Amino acid sequence: MQFAVNVPTSAGDSVHSQLAFCDEISWDAQVEFAVAMEDLGFDGVAVPDHVMTGTGPTTECFVTLAAIARETEDVYLYPKTVNNHFRNPALLAKQAATLDAVSDGRLKLGMGAGWKESEARAYGYDWPDAPTRLRMLEESIRMLKRLWTEETVSFDGDYYTLDEAMCRPHPVQDPHPPIMVGGGGESFTLRITAQFADSWNFWGPPEVMQHKLDVLERHCEGYGRPFEEIERSWFARCLIREDEAELDALLDEHFPRFKPENVADSEYPLVGTPEQVRERLETFAEMGFGEVVVEFVDFPETTSAELFAERVAPAFR
Repeated sequence: MQFAVNVPTSAGDSVHSQLAFCDEISWDAQVEFAVAMEDLGFDGVAVPDHVMTGTGPTTECFVTLAAIARETEDVYLYPKTVNNHFRNPALLAKQAATLDAVSDGRLKLGMGAGWKESEARAYGYDWPDAPTRLRMLEESIRMLKRLWTEETVSFDGDYYTLDEAMCRPHPVQDPHPPIMVGGGGESFTLRITAQFADSWNFWGPPEVMQHKLDVLERHCEGYGRPFEEIERSWFARCLIREDEAELDALLDEHFPRFKPENVADSEYPLVGTPEQVRERLETFAEMGFGEVVVEFVDFPETTSAELFAERVAPAFR
């Protein structure tokens, strides 16, 4: 099992407001945290793709990862998850190929159709309905793979057009960087995953994840693709302390949303002692998950990350 760590780009929106120890995100805090994650032995660092999240500062995904690339040596670099609607796919192919080059082949590209309408409209983007955005995502992934592997590409799709476009130099990785598709939509997202993705990422409790895997497997059967070719990846927020009394005090004072009685049905956070977190992860290991992406909610502190690296991860290596 591999473990990647989310490096937050903002502390001010509804998704990341649980970062109670961090009022505003700064580049200094991000790079220090990313380097610390590599030093602790994590496999990858992930950066969300947002341009505006609430009222606080937000750093752009690709620029942040390119800068982290120059400060790290081994971790894979994980835009998670790129909002396809924000970038022309040919430009995205060029950005991704360049990031793969400057990092010496460490890019893993997460792709999604986007979900935050208010952010898009604030920046002047139109916002088609979800089925349209997902069809656009499908065309984008087709274009990415061709641009990364062919000398010139012409493409006449329903949403995008290319006329002898080139994306050279190609990515360092052969044939191209792995593509993760994020999301749980059963009619579109999992179908796109079955056709094109190297990895699939979603979040939720074991029963939800197993249901999604069953749907994904049926899509794979329909396309004649081996289900085992697709890496299974799970996302969770995480808070660990050795002492249960200390953990309870933190939950009461800073992280009430992660108390058992307050956790939403769609979430399954890794909150507890190292032993309790390890026990929760065992279920996903048994389900065949090869990657876990964690967001340590005590960022920029590294207490949870240190305990995870020392007391949890080794059981799954």
